[in-house]
Amino acid sequence: MEIEFNPGRYGEPGVSQSVTRRTAAHPAAPPAPSFERSQSVERALAETPAVRPEKVERARIYAADVKYPPDEVLERLSHLLALKMKGSE
Repeated sequence: MEIEFNPGRYGEPGVSQSVTRRTAAHPAAPPAPSFERSQSVERALAETPAVRPEKVERARIYAADVKYPPDEVLERLSHLLALKMKGSE
């Protein structure tokens, strides 16, 4: 399509194309929600204990151990943090 711009020319507008507008189709109503799965999830969640005893016991063991975490892990972590701090300056 070529458009000519000439403000001094007021001739006939020329051929135009008609535009047909589509009417918006009404979407179908969504199916009724099924809450069976959510109810089973809620039941499973209610049956799950709030505290896992084996994890609590493991945490107690780690907290009582003066050698946890090992010195090597702490050293590596401190070096990593120092590198990150140098990079942010």
